[in-house]
Amino acid sequence: MATIQKVKRRSDYAYRVLIRQAGMKSVTKTFNTKRLANKFVNSIEGDRNKLLAYTQSKSHSLLSVIIDKYLSNEYKGTRVNDERRKLSFWLEALGDRPIIDITTIDINQAISTLPTHFKNATINRYIAAISVVFSYAYKEYGLHVNPVRKIPSLPENNERIRFLSEAERTHLFSSCRASQWDKLYLLVLLAITTGARKGELTKLGWGDIDFDRRTAYVATTKNGQPKVLPLTDSVIKELQLFDTKDSSLIFASKIKEEVAYCFTKPWKKALEDAEIEDFRFHDLRHTCASYLAQSGASLLEISFVLGHKQISVTQRYAHLCVEQKSSLINRVMGGI
Repeated sequence: MATIQKVKRRSDYAYRVLIRQAGMKSVTKTFNTKRLANKFVNSIEGDRNKLLAYTQSKSHSLLSVIIDKYLSNEYKGTRVNDERRKLSFWLEALGDRPIIDITTIDINQAISTLPTHFKNATINRYIAAISVVFSYAYKEYGLHVNPVRKIPSLPENNERIRFLSEAERTHLFSSCRASQWDKLYLLVLLAITTGARKGELTKLGWGDIDFDRRTAYVATTKNGQPKVLPLTDSVIKELQLFDTKDSSLIFASKIKEEVAYCFTKPWKKALEDAEIEDFRFHDLRHTCASYLAQSGASLLEISFVLGHKQISVTQRYAHLCVEQKSSLINRVMGGI
């Protein structure tokens, strides 16, 4: 049973909501207007889960406090700065609100203020970031509903597959060899032959290389799982040219040895010298996968090499596998 009381303040009036239900603590909340008080009553009276949450003091914690606790105690990923960047948006939008008061409407309104140039995939990552915070609050703060779960993901189009042709690869290798940074060729060769991400390669230390087994050990990956990269003969030979026989970073900065070298300028110049357009460093990973697909590797094998958790992510290379199979069938069976 809910009642709304008009309360005299120093210069105006406020409206206090009092909700009593058998077997529960009373809920009280004060509003500046009667309209807001009625809105609160309507939102909570028919929702037992929300009413239960209101009887638990922890569920009244501000979103800003819970985000801080989540990052300190719960987040286990390796891209903490990226996670902080996304959550800083939510801090600015809703950080001063008690988490129990944040609704799906509030989340949607905040989403509508994201920069207009953001692609659907980026927006989905922002939504996912705040959703895990609400899931954490569900577990640790007595929250009974995650309002983000009612928001559907936006359709994504991540089907870009830009990979090097043989001619482009030859030109790029030549320009990398001529680069002012003497390890650019090694880095690009590693990227193409292993399919590893830029961050995985730049964090490699000499202690991660096993020359006898011809492997590189990646301790942390994007999906949180370690993996081993098989190394080709050409990569091993190139690595041996620079081996310092210690545990320092392979691609260390010339200023700070514990920091990876920033190779943006030499990379861009190499692309320019090779006359390669519309190509990112991450496309070297696509190049690896595309070469595998064109050589007859299955989607499962490509997924294993790239370290995809879900085979659906590898589906973008399916047409290349089909083209290779069609070529094989026509070559072998064409005379039948």
